[in-house]
This record gives sequence, C-alpha cells and structure tokens, in this order.
Amino acid sequence: MTLNDEIRLQITKLPDAPEIIDNWEPIADSLSGMFNWVGSKIDWKKTTKHMHQELGEDKKCWPSLVKKFSCKYLRDFIYNSKKIHYINDSSLDFALAISADKIDTMFDLLIEHVPQHHYFFNLDTKWCFVISSEGYLDFGFSN
Repeated sequence: MTLNDEIRLQITKLPDAPEIIDNWEPIADSLSGMFNWVGSKIDWKKTTKHMHQELGEDKKCWPSLVKKFSCKYLRDFIYNSKKIHYINDSSLDFALAISADKIDTMFDLLIEHVPQHHYFFNLDTKWCFVISSEGYLDFGFSN
C-alpha cells in the first residue's frame, strides 16, 4: 500500500472526515495564483500579517508546537473560515477540504505521517499556513 493510499484510508475512517478532492490541480493552481513565489516557496516578504516560527529538530514535538502556534495566532482566521483547503508538495495525489473544527485532528495526522511541505489555506480570505519539512511555520495573507 502506498503512502497516498494509507493516508486516504486513515482520513476516510475519521468521524466527519474532510472531503477528499481527487482533482487537486485546480486547488493547487488557486494557491499558486494567490501568492508571489520565489522558486517553489511563497515569498513571505510580499504577504501581509506574516508570522514565522521555527519548530526545532525534534519532529515528535511538531504537532503540539503547530497547535500552540495555531491557537495563539491563527484561531480567529481558522474558525472564521468555512472551508480550509490542504495540499502537500508531492506525497499525496489529492487535496482536502477541512472544516475548522477538524483542523487540529488533521494537523496531527498529516504532520506525523506525511513528509514534505503542508499548505493549509482559505481561498476566500486568501491566507496560507505552511508547515515546512525543514521545520518552519509561516502564515500570511496574499496582497
């Protein structure tokens, strides 16, 4: 079983599972069009309300650090979002549409099991929260 299949199965077993979007390319294109990019990364200098934090090297601590950062800085943005989209750099061949009340569950599952960068974003209010595989959190709004 591939990582893609394993994660898909874990997601479908969740109560009130997020929507799995197999046609993920338009979602990725929307994110790409919302922000300025430097290579394959968002150019955070060209965003508004940018926040940044390093996670450190102990990946076991990452889920709790992400939730603390999210709770401290992002709760209002997350909970005022009807739908939060998720894509990953390349490990998964699908996107997700996540409700705000399920975001912590998805942080845990995705950070623990999926390598690469994680992009959580809202198409309406144009914010993006990135958890990089190098151990950085970044959040900002597109201009």
